[in-house]
Amino acid sequence: MKVAVLAPVAWRTPPRHYGPWEQVASNITEGLLKLGIDVTLFATGNSVTSGKLFSICDTGYEEDRTQDAKVLECMHISNLAEKAGDFDIIHNNFDFLPLTYSALVKTPFITTIHGFSSRAIIPVYKKIQ
Repeated sequence: MKVAVLAPVAWRTPPRHYGPWEQVASNITEGLLKLGIDVTLFATGNSVTSGKLFSICDTGYEEDRTQDAKVLECMHISNLAEKAGDFDIIHNNFDFLPLTYSALVKTPFITTIHGFSSRAIIPVYKKIQ
């Protein structure tokens, strides 16, 4: 089985300080690797993993404020979507935004909801049911 784990690109994975979503993505990645599963982490280039790493940026936008957050997020998610066919499953740790791509790929998504931001995101979840 080949698993893609999608982390956010605000901070590196695992984070040096703050970054709870990145920490969970790291824990999932490293735990699956210990079970012998082939895992690729999609995160910032300075992330640390025992598995494979794909990135579109060297550092997160919170670590380098010269970068545009929305541009990095969209490039990051589309990078995963372009490679989705290489995986049996995608574990999304990046909230609702990657779900807007889920109908465009055949690989199933599992999404961990790390915190419910607002009722405004509900239409995305309704669309993908």
